[in-house]
Amino acid sequence: MLVLLFHLLSSFMVLAISLFLGKTVNFESKKLNNIIGGYGLTGIVLVGIGIYIGIGENLKAYMFITFLGQLVIICFFLLIFSLLKKDGYSKLINIYSICLVIISHLIYIYYIIASFIYY
Repeated sequence: MLVLLFHLLSSFMVLAISLFLGKTVNFESKKLNNIIGGYGLTGIVLVGIGIYIGIGENLKAYMFITFLGQLVIICFFLLIFSLLKKDGYSKLINIYSICLVIISHLIYIYYIIASFIYY
């Protein structure tokens, strides 16, 4: 039961982080906005693959690493949201948001690969 809880929480954290990006990033270029939409779609695909593949029978260390990594990234996103309300959009906030989503996706890819290796 605890394994399923960690698995679902990690998966939905990645989904939330991927979808937060559209809310925090604001570019004037349509091409860059389409790239941001691609990151959201990539997050949805990763979560679908992770839910399909990543479940195990017992709790392993890579589940904790993934969960804590996603939790830290969500805390950073909450900090970015408070900066958005205070200062508005800026290039630095856009770059930080994109970097956080890329790191989140890499951590979740590690989770999917680790579920293959350690199963």
